[in-house]
Amino acid sequence: MEENIEKIGSIEEIIKKINDEGNKEVERIKLENEKEIERLNEIFEKMADEEAEKIKKNAYEEISLIKKQIISNAQLEAKDRIDREKFTWVENVFKEARQTILNFDDKEKKKILERMCDIPEKENFVFYVDKKYAHMINNKDIDVKISDINDFGVIIKSKDGKITIDNTLTNWLNILKASKRSEVAKILFEK
Repeated sequence: MEENIEKIGSIEEIIKKINDEGNKEVERIKLENEKEIERLNEIFEKMADEEAEKIKKNAYEEISLIKKQIISNAQLEAKDRIDREKFTWVENVFKEARQTILNFDDKEKKKILERMCDIPEKENFVFYVDKKYAHMINNKDIDVKISDINDFGVIIKSKDGKITIDNTLTNWLNILKASKRSEVAKILFEK
């Protein structure tokens, strides 16, 4: 029996020793895990901080780009508005020129019409003029026909129908606009 008691005592000691060893091992594993968790937390915090910095940097770059785009768009819009306004002013010059000519007295208009009719070989052409201005053309030298051209000037057609010359004020001004627009703009807008 004593032997059994001694065995029980030694089993209890062994169990206690195993428990103590197990508890120590659990504590060691717990400490290692806490250290590993702490190390991983530091790594993840560092990664999160780096990622946050990247996001922040990208956000600043995007904001800077958006700001540049807004400024660029505003500058383009302002330039477009200025160009449209300049175009309107140039157009107004030609409109005023037209109105000035139309406001000339009959004597001045007659001189202009005579210049519009001044072409070589007049006898081979018919000169069409609006009824409003027909009385201003000396038709003894040329073949004049009254027509509803609704413009100041003449339309000249060869008798064989192969040639047509539009010598109306509208056509003249359109030709002048095409060739003189930049010169008019310089006069108006350059200092």
